[in-house]
Amino acid sequence: MALAVGLTPSIPAAASGAPIDEPVVDITETTEPRGIPGEIPLSTDPQLAAWQELQFGLFIHWGLYSELGGVWDGEPVTSGYSEQIQMWANISEEEYLEVADRFNPTAFDPQEICSLAKAAGMRYVVITSKHHDGFSMFDTATTDYDVVDATPYGADPLKVLADECRSQGLGFGVYFSLVDWHQGHAFDGSNENPIPASMEPLIEAQIRELMTNYGDISEVWFDMSSPTTEQSARFASIVRDLQPQAAINSRIWNNQGDFRTLGDNEVPSAALDGAWQTPASIYHETWGFRSWQSRTDLPGKVRDLVTGLASVRARGGNYLLNIGPRGDGSVVEFEADALRGIGQWVDRHPRAVLGADATRFGGQPWGEVTVNEHDLFLHVTRWPSDGKLRLPGLATAVDEVREDGGDELDWQMVGDDLVVTLPEVPLDDVLPVIAVGLADDLRIVPPSTRAAGPAGDWILSPAAWEKGYSYADSGRYSSTTRTVVRQSAFISSPDDARVVLKATGQAAPTSLYKVSVGDQSQILTGAQLVGSGSGELVVPGGQVVEVAITRADPTHAGEDLGLELGSVVLAPAHPVIAWPELPASIERGRETRVPVNVANLGDETVTVAVSIATPDAWAAPVSRTVSVEPGLTRQVEVAITPPPTAPSESVRLSAVVDDADALGLGAEVRVVGPNVALDRPAAQSGTAWGGEASRAVDGNTAGDYLNDNSASHTTEPSDQAWWQVDLEDVASIGEIEIWNRTDCCTERLSDYWVMVSDRPFVSSSLEAARSAEGVTALHQEGPAGRPTTVDLDGAEGRYVRIQLESHSNPLSLTEVVVRSALEPTSEPKVDVTATTRCMAGRAYVAVRVANPSEATLGITVTTPYGSRTFPTVAPDGNAYQSFATRTASVQAGEVTVTVDYETDGGTSTFDTVAAFEGLGCG
Repeated sequence: MALAVGLTPSIPAAASGAPIDEPVVDITETTEPRGIPGEIPLSTDPQLAAWQELQFGLFIHWGLYSELGGVWDGEPVTSGYSEQIQMWANISEEEYLEVADRFNPTAFDPQEICSLAKAAGMRYVVITSKHHDGFSMFDTATTDYDVVDATPYGADPLKVLADECRSQGLGFGVYFSLVDWHQGHAFDGSNENPIPASMEPLIEAQIRELMTNYGDISEVWFDMSSPTTEQSARFASIVRDLQPQAAINSRIWNNQGDFRTLGDNEVPSAALDGAWQTPASIYHETWGFRSWQSRTDLPGKVRDLVTGLASVRARGGNYLLNIGPRGDGSVVEFEADALRGIGQWVDRHPRAVLGADATRFGGQPWGEVTVNEHDLFLHVTRWPSDGKLRLPGLATAVDEVREDGGDELDWQMVGDDLVVTLPEVPLDDVLPVIAVGLADDLRIVPPSTRAAGPAGDWILSPAAWEKGYSYADSGRYSSTTRTVVRQSAFISSPDDARVVLKATGQAAPTSLYKVSVGDQSQILTGAQLVGSGSGELVVPGGQVVEVAITRADPTHAGEDLGLELGSVVLAPAHPVIAWPELPASIERGRETRVPVNVANLGDETVTVAVSIATPDAWAAPVSRTVSVEPGLTRQVEVAITPPPTAPSESVRLSAVVDDADALGLGAEVRVVGPNVALDRPAAQSGTAWGGEASRAVDGNTAGDYLNDNSASHTTEPSDQAWWQVDLEDVASIGEIEIWNRTDCCTERLSDYWVMVSDRPFVSSSLEAARSAEGVTALHQEGPAGRPTTVDLDGAEGRYVRIQLESHSNPLSLTEVVVRSALEPTSEPKVDVTATTRCMAGRAYVAVRVANPSEATLGITVTTPYGSRTFPTVAPDGNAYQSFATRTASVQAGEVTVTVDYETDGGTSTFDTVAAFEGLGCG
């Protein structure tokens, strides 16, 4: 019989005022630290902040290519985007110019377009002034290859659109391609052509025309090519000189832009530091008009676009959504209806996205979170199957919870978690929104917040740090890389704590870093950061405090920190400070070599012996001797081995130093079972981009799929994609760790099943696989973490499968770790015999307890005539005692034998009883 269990957080039934199964905490009365500001602030640059406040815009791809509609010589051109049809269909310059002869967009209606944008809730419009074909859709003096001089239309559509945008209160921006096939760029599928000096005058002149003749410009959207740094800076300077308020996108390249443009339709897995934008298209297959494009399921399309809008806004980005008008200038009815559908949802939730800000909650298993003043909006993209929605880490008191635009809902605070009882059916069938009224400004308690250790200290491992991501490039699209521009950790202490900060790892020696603890900051070189450390810092008590490391003088907003942290310790100043650099977990029964850092804050070299204090049941580790010069930190490795019977639990391991003036610090680490999936045979439903199934069992949890080859990847798209491993033997499984990617696309690993079977999985159907006889199937709703740990509670099986519910998403796994369960320790067997006998006319009761087990036992024998304890009875040993009754006869009775034995959790005890017969000795 198959076992199918939906794994969701354990949330109490939440009828208003009803008792629940978890402790309810009134956060208005607690004295615990109350969190950090939860709203992600806008840029400190007023002009860039003004661009961020535009939030939602309309992108328009329209040009000569629109007249072709993705068709050449009567056949659909299926390669590439339709706006690049000249390249993909290899259309000559002469043939393409003939298209201009019939381009007469008399149906182009700027008033309708702007009205549609406003109806959708958009605040600005960006239109293609010139795409890669080099045909200018504006009046330019630089060439006759433009809409005014080369077409029957003979007018400037950008001018009337810019005027109409201002008339309707919309911002206006222009797209400008740096690739120009008409001016001599060759067809290149990557569109990364360098810009020759001969093209520079035309590009500069056209930028000046666009910045001079069309009023105030909100945004300039450059695209593609591979300019030099000097070219990028020069082109950007023209914009800044003529339109200083205009925001320039990053595709000016060489990190010269004001905001970062992500990949087409990309939603980042987490909020990005700095200003950014997602360019999105109603159809992912094209941006320009395609006559043969499939246009079905309008409600589903509206739902997808609204979800994209909410997801981007919840992460702090602007959402620029594209339409592709026909060659005659008319808007495709399906696209117009999609915009109206978005607008209807926006009208139902007027404060949930527009005017709202991103929060530091990040993506939740059920959806997204935005905030607007004292109202929190929960965008529920996945309606929880158990009817309970949990928002963790809310530190601000709640006044009320309701469906946005509907009735109040029952809710409870469970610790710092808001738990909402949802109705069976949501009020909004596009994207349900729950409105949470707050009593004050939003404050949150990050889940990674670390409380102070016994010495008023914090050891912050790499897992404790939140990374602030951005992007940088070296002059072309393919060079774009994700960067880390900030590292933050969160700590709390009941009282003020005076500490110094010491770090291990690697940093650019001469780079300047700003180290902040709350409102205090110090500037350190990279050499100081991972060397002598900081001066004294004060951790304020009674609150959550952010510890942040950023560049003090970045050359641009996306410049990488150039920092790899090993561990960071904040502790009271002592001549010597030692701390272990613990991994996330250690395996029982296996030796782990733990680095121990020894920092010398004194003026003379010290030589000390270092070890690690471990639980009593563990073998004592061997100490290591190390000499440390003043101002430096040295590292030694100490080997520790949890016993094979160590339970799966967290233990505290502390550094021990043979110096009375030294401070030895410790931290907790989790003891886990061995990984029985490591290097075992793996398979998957298909393979794309070199993402072999074996990558998910190679022991590499790095997760940057695009750069380090550490993740598997199925074909794209995939129908209920699956991955599985053969453990090569039946195992009792304690838990399975699912490790998601770190680079992008983490939302894809959502709504998936973890299945275990003692027989091979033979069907690609999820329903067939999870319902097969003997299968344990556990459902995970939200995106997998790093890791998400799924408790199998000793389920036995040889085969493990991970499978998506999705009928389109590929499955990409960084690592699947299958931890074996700890075999339960059985009670040892003892053989007890109780006999009666006569000696000198007196009756005796003789008891013998044999120990046939492999363990040493403690045995206590209790009779009606006395008792005796045998503290240690060795394997194959015996305990024997004869008890005198002091009478000439004895009646039948019983003796009780109490057995003490060691288990994983300590000492256990059980009793066994043996009978003896009556006897007369007269």
